[in-house]
Amino acid sequence: MAEFYEMPSISPTMEVGTLVEWKVAEGQSFEPSAAVAEVGTDKANMEAEIFDAGVMIKHLIAEGDEVPPGFPIAIWGQDAGEDVSSLLAEFETRRAALAGDAPAPAPAPAPAPAPAPAQPSAPGSAPRARQPTATGTVERTWEGRSIHQLFMDPPGDIRFAADGERVAASPLARKVAEAMGIDLRRVEGTGPGGRITRADVEAAPRAPTAPGAGPVRADEHVRNTPMRKTIAKRLLESHQQIPTFFLTATYDMQGFVDLRTQLKTKLPELKISYNDILILAVARALADHPEVNASWGDTEIVRHGQVDVGVAVALEQGLITPVLRNTDHKTLSQIATEVRQLAARAREQRLTPEEYTGATFTISNLGMFGIEHFTAIINPPASAILAVGSIEQVPVVIDGGFGPGWRMKVTMTCDHRVIDGAVGATFLRTLRGYVESPWLLMV
Repeated sequence: MAEFYEMPSISPTMEVGTLVEWKVAEGQSFEPSAAVAEVGTDKANMEAEIFDAGVMIKHLIAEGDEVPPGFPIAIWGQDAGEDVSSLLAEFETRRAALAGDAPAPAPAPAPAPAPAPAQPSAPGSAPRARQPTATGTVERTWEGRSIHQLFMDPPGDIRFAADGERVAASPLARKVAEAMGIDLRRVEGTGPGGRITRADVEAAPRAPTAPGAGPVRADEHVRNTPMRKTIAKRLLESHQQIPTFFLTATYDMQGFVDLRTQLKTKLPELKISYNDILILAVARALADHPEVNASWGDTEIVRHGQVDVGVAVALEQGLITPVLRNTDHKTLSQIATEVRQLAARAREQRLTPEEYTGATFTISNLGMFGIEHFTAIINPPASAILAVGSIEQVPVVIDGGFGPGWRMKVTMTCDHRVIDGAVGATFLRTLRGYVESPWLLMV
C-alpha cells in the first residue's frame, strides 16, 4: 500500500528542511535502508533513508524546495502503478494549509461597457478632453481610453516618464533602449502616430558618457539559505535577550610562538596550529572555572560537568560551530586531528547534530585574517565567547628598554546573568597563565 515519505527531522532545532537532491527517480525501485534523497538543514546535509524496499511512485516537492519536518515530500510503495489519487488530494490539502491559502474571493461584478471611442485625432493634436458616458457623467479620456483605464491597464506601447511626459514605444523598442542605455524621450519615433520602433532606437545617437565613468553594475539578489536564516534568528535573539559585557586582555605570546615553532620543527606530521594550542589552554582554564563553563536557566544556572568547546568555522554559506567534547581531557595531537576532521565535514555540510550543538564555551578566531581585535556575539546555550585576534610582533618594554615582542588581544563577551565582571576577569587571568607558560599544558 502506498504511503507518504515525510521530511525527516534531523535535529531538535530543525524548523525547515531543504530537499537538496533526489537520489531515487520516480518509478525507480530501491533496496532496504536506501538513501532516497539528500536533505539539508541550516547546519548540514544528510542522506534520507527508507528502511523497507519499495518503489518511488511520486516526488511531491522539487529539489531546492523547503518544507518543515513531517511534511510529505514523496509517495512510495510496492507498485509503481498503484492509484495514489487519495494521497495526492491529501497532499494538496496539507500544502494549502502550510501556505495558509484562503478561499478565493468572489469575482467582482463586471464593469459597465466603456463608451465607443471617438475617431482618433491627428498626430500631434490634443487628446479629447471629455466624453459623455451611459450614466450621464462626464469621464476624461485619452485617445479613446478613459483615464482610469489608461492607468489601471495601460497598453504595452504607452509609458510615462518620471516627469509625466508621455512616451509611445513598442515593447521591443523599450527592451533594446534599456539594453543600450538610451533615454526614449530623446528618440524621434517614425512609427504610426510617432510611435518609437526598434529601428528608431538603434539609429538614435548615444548619449556621451562622463569621462572615466564605468558600467553601472546591477544589484544582486542572493536568496537567504536556511543556514543564513538560522544565523540571523539565533544571533538576533542572543543580541536582544542576553545582557552582555566585554573584557579585553593582551597576552605575551613569546612562549606560545616558541612552543609552536618547536612542535612544527620536531613533529611536523602533527600539524599543530596556534588555534589548537589555544583551544587546549581555554579548555584547561574552563575546567579551573566551572562558573564560566555554565548556562543560564529560568530557575537555575547549570554548571556543566563536561567542557565542550565550540570552534567557529567560516563556510561559504555562513558560519557553523563544531564542538570538541571533553576538550580538557584531550592531548594537543587529538585536538589538532579532531579540529581538522570537523572543519572538513563542516565544509562538506556533513556534520551530525551531535557534532555542532551543545557547546559550553565558544572560540571565534579571526587572527589569520590580520584582525587585531573584535567582539563576538554569544552562541547560546554558552554564557561566553572568546574573540581571538592576530599574534603581532610589536615594540615592548624589556628591562627598561625597547625590543620586539609577540602580543595577542582577546576579548571575552560574557552573559552578565551568569558571569560577573570579577569572575570573567579571573578566568582571563588563569587563561593568561596557560598562554604565557604553555608548557603547563603538557603536564
